[in-house]
Order: sequence, then C-alpha cells, then structure tokens
Amino acid sequence: MAWIRTVGTAHELVFASDSRLSGCQAWDGCPKILTLARGDSLIAFAGDTLDAYPLILQFRNWVESDPRARTRERDISELKKRMRLMFMDMRAHITALPRGVTAPDPYGCELIFGGWSWRSNAFRLWRFHWVEVEAAYNFSSIGSHFSVGHHHPIIFAGNRDAAAMAKERITALLKARGRFRTPYFDMEPFEVLRDIIREQAFHDIGGPPQLAKVCRHSNSQPFAVRWDTPTSKSELTMLGRPRFPGERTWAPVIDPDKIEFRNPRTLAKHARSAAKGSDGARTWRCRSEGFDNPRRQQTPRLTCLTRLH
Repeated sequence: MAWIRTVGTAHELVFASDSRLSGCQAWDGCPKILTLARGDSLIAFAGDTLDAYPLILQFRNWVESDPRARTRERDISELKKRMRLMFMDMRAHITALPRGVTAPDPYGCELIFGGWSWRSNAFRLWRFHWVEVEAAYNFSSIGSHFSVGHHHPIIFAGNRDAAAMAKERITALLKARGRFRTPYFDMEPFEVLRDIIREQAFHDIGGPPQLAKVCRHSNSQPFAVRWDTPTSKSELTMLGRPRFPGERTWAPVIDPDKIEFRNPRTLAKHARSAAKGSDGARTWRCRSEGFDNPRRQQTPRLTCLTRLH
C-alpha cells in the first residue's frame, strides 16, 4: 500500500508492504519495495514475481542508463508514460507459447509507482494493472477509498480480500481516533498492515513489514523495522531482510508497536551509556517538520528522532 501522510504542515509519500513471496511455499524476507537511482520515487509490486521482477528491473535499468531520467530532468509523470510503453513492448517479446495459445497471458502482478513531481509540485502515485477491456497494462491514479467526509488518498495492490480488510480496519481506526473527517493519514495504514501480518490470516502475506518514504525535497528513505524473525527476536530488518550479526545500519529505525522512529547512532550511544550504568533509555523526538527538512538530508547523519502517532 502507499499513501500520502500528513503531520502538521509536513507531507510525505509512504510505501509499506509485507515481505513474503508465496506459491507452494512461503518465502519471507524478500524485497517488494525498490528504490530508484534518481531518488525521488519508489516502486513496489504485488502478485506474480515471475512477471513483476523483469518489468521492475528493466525499468530501473532504463532509469539508470538514461541521463535525463537519472538526473530528474524527466518528471515522474513522464517516467510513468515510458513505463507503460516499456511494459507493453516487453510483452511482445514473450515467445514459445503452448500449442494452441496465440497470445501470452496477462501480467499477473500489480505495481505501485510514485514520488515527488517537480512539474506539478505535488506527490503523484499510480497503480499499474492489467485492464481486461483494454487488453493492456495500464495505470490508475491515486484516489479515495473513503467516501465519507474528506478524502484519504491511498492505493492498495495485491490480495483483494486483504485489501478489503485493511480498508475496513483503517476506517475503524480513523473513527476511533476522531480523524475520519480530516483529510489526512498518519501511520494508520502501517499499523493495520502490521496487525494483518501478525495474524497470519492470509497465506501470501507475511514476513517483516517494509517501509520507505519520499520527501518533498525529492529524496527517498527506507526504514529499518524491528521484527521477530525465525532466528532472532526484535531483529532489525531492512526492506524485509534481517540484518547480519554485527551489521550496522544508518537508516532510521521504527518500532512497529510504538510507531517511534529512532536514530541508529543515538540508539548505539544509549546502549553504551546503559552498559556504563547511566540512563540510556531516553527517547529523543523532534517535530516531523524538522525530520523532513532538506538541510538535514544533505549529510548522511540523521540528527533527530521522531515519534509519529
């Protein structure tokens, strides 16, 4: 899923996913959200991996090889059009079909693509999917799944039953917090995704949650998520992958239960302080506006922690 998150005057585009590939077996820890070299956008998939990976990887290859796409001279709205043309062209190269079959099957995957558009000065978000009446892989823009009160812009891809459950639970959560008639999301979709993964109600949904965002200063940021894995409790995972023993990460860390974002440098410092007997439990916070400040993104060091709830 992907949505536009608002806290105060700050806006950002957030992507969240599970990390399971399924078939005759379940394989957790697999990436479903991918970054692009240009930095101002993200792409994610759900459905048939055999279709999704060739499409996404060839699109990423084109972004990296085209100077205008890599340097953001091409707006993401132009990338969306190129993406559609590329996907249709790739389908024309499917050969060696079974006897009696004259056309390849429709793509069995859905893609979500979005980021910051310098041309429209706004976040843009699309879902790519097979449109049967057009016999083409086309896109639809972000819309509202909540018609009561103001719109809440969000897009779902993947398991239809799970998406319907998520919509119902997000609606209930917004109403319980008195935010249903405000046109804003915070992290409610991520909280619902977290619970659906833990309940294991769907065979094709599981593994550590994945989380990434795009800021208005045209930079994307993946997050490390604490999650229980088969080999460790409360392990740090990055886009589904558990961290290696001794591996360090400079990405912000999210506690999926408290919905707190923490600086890994500060966490390491507090751990050292706690080991020395000092108070290492202090949680640092800052306003989301400060976290989304472009000047803070000019250095690899993140100097603030955020509680978003």
